[in-house]
Amino acid sequence: MKTLTVDDHKRIRIPDAIPRQVFAYENHGDGHFVLTLVKAQTEEPFPPDYDFGLNAKSNRELATLARGSSLKVP
Repeated sequence: MKTLTVDDHKRIRIPDAIPRQVFAYENHGDGHFVLTLVKAQTEEPFPPDYDFGLNAKSNRELATLARGSSLKVP
């Protein structure tokens, strides 16, 4: 059996835990505590059909703006 000790900041170090993991905490009141790993829901940052506005027309407009810029690329 492994034992864990709470430090002065009320922290417990769980040896098998990975940094940034989140646990749900349940106190059953009779001296039993239950930690349950909460899995993060991952979502796509953009929907598959998201239009970024990058196309041939916008590329030509950006190139025109870049040519008129006073900033020169080394």
